[in-house]
Amino acid sequence: MTITLEKPINPVKPPKPWAKRNKSTVISNAIAVIFPILVLAALFFTTEIPGPVLVVVVFFPLQLLTAGVTSFMDKGKRGIGDAVLSVGCVTAFGLVVALLGSVVLSVIARGFPAIRFSFLTQNNIYISPTTDLTYGGIGHALLGTLLVVLIATLIAVPLGIASAIYITDIKGRAAGFVRFMVQAMSGVPSIVAGLFIFAAIILTDVVGFSAIAGGLAYAILMLPTVARTAEEVLRLVPKEVRDAAVALGSSRARVTMRIVLPTAKTGLITAVVLGVARIIGETAPLLLTTSNANNTNLNPFSDPVSTIPVYIFQYLGSGYQTSIQRAWGAALVLLIVVAILFGLTRYLSRNKRGNV
Repeated sequence: MTITLEKPINPVKPPKPWAKRNKSTVISNAIAVIFPILVLAALFFTTEIPGPVLVVVVFFPLQLLTAGVTSFMDKGKRGIGDAVLSVGCVTAFGLVVALLGSVVLSVIARGFPAIRFSFLTQNNIYISPTTDLTYGGIGHALLGTLLVVLIATLIAVPLGIASAIYITDIKGRAAGFVRFMVQAMSGVPSIVAGLFIFAAIILTDVVGFSAIAGGLAYAILMLPTVARTAEEVLRLVPKEVRDAAVALGSSRARVTMRIVLPTAKTGLITAVVLGVARIIGETAPLLLTTSNANNTNLNPFSDPVSTIPVYIFQYLGSGYQTSIQRAWGAALVLLIVVAILFGLTRYLSRNKRGNV
């Protein structure tokens, strides 16, 4: 007896309804896009009305109107809402991209002429506001920023992760209070954190202007970000994993240290990186805690220390073109650092095998 196996029939994929576009739809879409642009260009070159005003007052409403009219002519009443919503979303997205792109391009264009190896390694101990860009740099500010952020990380990360563990795993009587305090700290203005450390530590002569004071101010801002992100990550660990480990005789502390934290390792690293990205550009707390210095100071407990945010603040308001260009160069370096941190967060936030 011979058995013949027939080849399986490949299922036919249904056509995508949105892929069908007739000629009238293409023409109406082109009119809805091109006509407002032509009107905007004509008004921009023939009148003295500022460009941003034309975009908000003329271009955006006109684009919504043309999209609604052309969609009504093509699909009737049912197409007006879809067209207006689509055009509104795309236009808003385009405005956000344009604004962000203008900021990034401005920083690159104005800061790139100051970038050189000496700018990243030298300090400003013998530099005047008019000194040429070939001398001096942000080396001392870069090291000071890393020192302050390191201190804040060593303080905020253990406290933040411990708070998240207490809320999600231990669930003690004060869990609600701890969550409330973490949420309340999320709304604390950065200047308030600096004022608190200034009044509690510097005015009482515990320490003077120093990296440790700046690190404590940064830690206040970093703690809620780490705690809230770590809490969300720990909640993603399946409850069955915890229950199975407890059923096998493990204590809750052992379950947390050996199972929950390793499982959520990637997410916890993401929480730390997000916390660092949250604080690294803050200026107000450092103005009240670290002050500023032109020399390189690696002692965290004494003497003022320079940081990139304060460096930018100081040189941008100096009034000298060379100093302003130094500030733009420092801003470019800070922008690159923040971009790297967020790129690292994006990479780590991907679910990896065996991790949350």
